[in-house]
Amino acid sequence: MTVQKYGYPNEYRGARDPEYQIRELAKAFELSPDASIRYLEKIASKWNLADFVPSDALHCTQLFAWPSVDAIAKCHFPEVSDSREKYCRAVLLLLSIIGKSRSFYNYREGQIDPYHLRQCARTLHTLDLIIDQQKGDILIVPAQFGLYHRDRSVCHARDCFTANESGLGALAVGSMTLIHPERYVRFEQLHTTCAGDVFAPHADGDFS
Repeated sequence: MTVQKYGYPNEYRGARDPEYQIRELAKAFELSPDASIRYLEKIASKWNLADFVPSDALHCTQLFAWPSVDAIAKCHFPEVSDSREKYCRAVLLLLSIIGKSRSFYNYREGQIDPYHLRQCARTLHTLDLIIDQQKGDILIVPAQFGLYHRDRSVCHARDCFTANESGLGALAVGSMTLIHPERYVRFEQLHTTCAGDVFAPHADGDFS
């Protein structure tokens, strides 16, 4: 029996220009691109990706952008103070934006809330470090769409993370998808599991 190793679809040609990503996300979420573009021009455009990712991941790692949860919350639901609620509301807003841009069905309708969806502690720690350095509404991060950990379960992928690696959550992957809709165009392709999030199907505290 031959195991089919799916990859990215031919339509996907890699990450779009980071400045384009920043401007399009800022427009979609009604945020400011200015500070993020200044950071990109001053620092991020000069990054050597080999300093951030394992050598065998360089072939599939590029610069991607996604919005800051706090920036989204400040703009769209400033009354919310709980960080978990902010994240879930940001994901819901993102899904509504995706739904307006293409055919989309949310199989977790009614379950995007702090009782069901949370970010992993490791991912939260990484984001804290990134946000401490980047003050803009849109974050710029070396990342990839799942090819590096292809054929691994979520648990196995997490076990294989290098010291400075963490999983991406729904907000990050969804934002990447919004800007790169050609990444997901058919059933038989490499899909992405958001290893930066955990989910409790029964809202019983078991985020397994």
